[in-house]
Amino acid sequence: MQPLSQPPDLRRPGRGGQGARPAPAIGSPPAAAGPCPAGHPDYIDAAEAMALLNVRPQTLYAYVSRGWICSVMQPGQKKKLYNRDDVDRVRKRSAARAGHGAVAASAMDWGEPILPTSITEITPQGPRYRGHLACDLVRDGSSFEAVAELLWNDALPRLAPAWPVHRPTEELLALARAMAASNPRNNVLEVFAMVVLMLGLNHGSTAERLASGTTLDAAREIIQALVACCGFVGHGGCYRPMRRGETVVQALMHSLGVAITAENGEALRALLILMADHEFPPGTFSARVVASAGGSLHSCLASALCATSGLEVGRMYERVQDFLGQKRTRATLVRRACRLHAQGHGVPGFHHPLYPAGDPRAAQLLDIARRRGNQARDLKAIFAFIEEMKTTVGLYPRQELALVVLTRAMALPPQAAAALFSLGRLAGWVAHVREQHADGTMLRPRAKFVSNAQPVRA
Repeated sequence: MQPLSQPPDLRRPGRGGQGARPAPAIGSPPAAAGPCPAGHPDYIDAAEAMALLNVRPQTLYAYVSRGWICSVMQPGQKKKLYNRDDVDRVRKRSAARAGHGAVAASAMDWGEPILPTSITEITPQGPRYRGHLACDLVRDGSSFEAVAELLWNDALPRLAPAWPVHRPTEELLALARAMAASNPRNNVLEVFAMVVLMLGLNHGSTAERLASGTTLDAAREIIQALVACCGFVGHGGCYRPMRRGETVVQALMHSLGVAITAENGEALRALLILMADHEFPPGTFSARVVASAGGSLHSCLASALCATSGLEVGRMYERVQDFLGQKRTRATLVRRACRLHAQGHGVPGFHHPLYPAGDPRAAQLLDIARRRGNQARDLKAIFAFIEEMKTTVGLYPRQELALVVLTRAMALPPQAAAALFSLGRLAGWVAHVREQHADGTMLRPRAKFVSNAQPVRA
């Protein structure tokens, strides 16, 4: 493996490690290496890290070895750089010992756990759903329906459940026809939210829906409707309702317009299961807030979809797509990474704060993509680039990069990654809504007032 062609000034992918700002045009000259724009450095050197933490070098190295702070290598140099957000989280953790207020304030940004849940535990081996590792559920051949039932009912069915297929109402079909004329592919998560709200309107008032006791039946109907909506991002570009006897994965292959093969079915099954839940990201937290206020399942899921549609979550897949471009070689991708690093940005799709040794979900999805036949040359270049980032720089891929690579391997349109992520995550959102409804408490954090004269970090 050749080292990076020029030593980059490495920077971390955007806030929360989810990606970089949009890449500059590949034909533009690289910016001169130098300090990051004031107030926006993603990585800092050891001296600044130790000053912020008020620790000695040995303590900083211990934090890195424990996985609390991500450090990256600089090819051709001995010095390492340290993730500013990770350093800031460790600093807040130390400050939190001063009182409960500091604990609560720091917990809202990848900080200490504060909300109890019995649904998913984050482990170094990936998310564990009700005691079952998601990666093991994929390897064991569990169906997406079975994993959804596990999340909802705390029991993994012995046999794959056969969900009854809900026929779309005339109102839903009319909405689908109207949306088909407005280029829904580029705003698919908002389309999902509109469909979910329409389904709710067909089931009466919020009070009636909450009193009906049919939450899980409604959840299955919602998932099936959004499988049909995946047709908007598929090759056909149209709403394709599920048919009697189809599983979610089978219907999804039809909706997306991909070949009905065991290979494609396995890829979609793994993707949906691995994305089904992941603790409290913005979408899940939004769903729980609405649930705590007495919202219906439909309102909770619509809010989760809207929260996920932003630039830092659902649109992150677009940023990864933009970085990878089309038919680029490994060397081209390395040059793009160096250009971003020199400008003080990071590479989209790398480093997850919860997985300092690498995101197991990403590793499993990338392995599935590698094992597919007829691998295109540009995909081989991407895999080589990913390996080079690991060995030369010390950065590991996140699930966003893996989803983009897998959907490319399946020859799906770019918008498919965000749609499939949200479809899988619906299973977890439903479980969190049910858990929050059962808890009966309202999520209403207090605000810490600051004067306008004081600077607030964005």
